[in-house]
Amino acid sequence: MEKEIKIGNQSVRLSNNVAWTMEYRDQFGKDVLETLMPIVTTLIEATSTVLSEAGTDELRIDNIANALEGRAFDITLPLMQLGFVDSVINVTWAMAKAADERIAPPKQWVRQFDVFPVDEIVPEVGELMLKGFASSKNLIRLKSLLASLKTIQPSPSTPSSSQDLNEA
Repeated sequence: MEKEIKIGNQSVRLSNNVAWTMEYRDQFGKDVLETLMPIVTTLIEATSTVLSEAGTDELRIDNIANALEGRAFDITLPLMQLGFVDSVINVTWAMAKAADERIAPPKQWVRQFDVFPVDEIVPEVGELMLKGFASSKNLIRLKSLLASLKTIQPSPSTPSSSQDLNEA
């Protein structure tokens, strides 16, 4: 599936086909799950909480958007501590690269934007990832995974690394 989003005043085409995960690994030298798992865990916990408070457990973008409306800053700090901004840029770049092989390496690509409104980009990229990886019926499995993760002792956190935005 492909989707066109706006980054500032520019249109960018993104793809959620599996190629974006390979682009990510090839560019940044690690599996995207290493980067995304702490973020996904935080997002699953927040999403599960707000959906529960909203009286639904159906994993649909409109349910999540409605439940999260006005609550954006509830999860901002934990996400920022996870190197969230770099991760959003890197994942967005990989999805753009999967849609168009001609795009420049990450540093050069991101320089073309006057602004990179993470708060507007995350829902778009998140929706593509959810549609590529999870179905509504898997929400229960995701909640179960989160419960399992909570029983595991957390490893020391690693600081955000801007070096992920390296050039090819």
